[in-house]
Amino acid sequence: MEAKGEEVVENEYASESKAADKAEVEDKKWYVVQTYSGQEDKVKQAVDNTIERLGLKSKVSEVLIPEEDVVELKGKKRIERKKRLFPGYIFLEMVLTDETWHEIRQTPGVARFIGTKTKPTPVSDREMQRVLKQIGVKAEKLEIAFEKGEAVRIISGPFRGYTGNIDEINADREKLKVLINIFGRDTPVEVNFEHAEKIV
Repeated sequence: MEAKGEEVVENEYASESKAADKAEVEDKKWYVVQTYSGQEDKVKQAVDNTIERLGLKSKVSEVLIPEEDVVELKGKKRIERKKRLFPGYIFLEMVLTDETWHEIRQTPGVARFIGTKTKPTPVSDREMQRVLKQIGVKAEKLEIAFEKGEAVRIISGPFRGYTGNIDEINADREKLKVLINIFGRDTPVEVNFEHAEKIV
């Protein structure tokens, strides 16, 4: 009977451990740390060393310096090189805990996390999608909050205050085509996702 009880405890512990691991994955967000321009590679290596030394790989899954390939013409030569999109900044995909925040902040070369004085601010999913797309990384498909035919209100731009129904959704460009009534006629206008809200 005692062995069976131990087995139950072990099973409960395993379930709790799996739940904790799942929670960590779900809680991972992208954060930005500031460093000195030109020192990004050196600081990235230092952050990687901190993660390895303290066993934080389960909490910090990626350290990224966003770069894109550019081609320059010098005379008649085409020269390919990497261009830093955000000089002086490094992106981290991580679970924000007191430990990860403190240890990474104390890493040599890290000036500060971007955010408030008391807490780093995560990069929005939409903005991170744009960054990853720009550097050629296939990002997870952004969940679209709109459906064709539903009523929306335009909250920004030249057509602010107008209401209408969605006629088309362009997920790649993150734009909506909305039919609004102008001078008694349904007129299609194009607006960004963030410039429209559902009418509940």
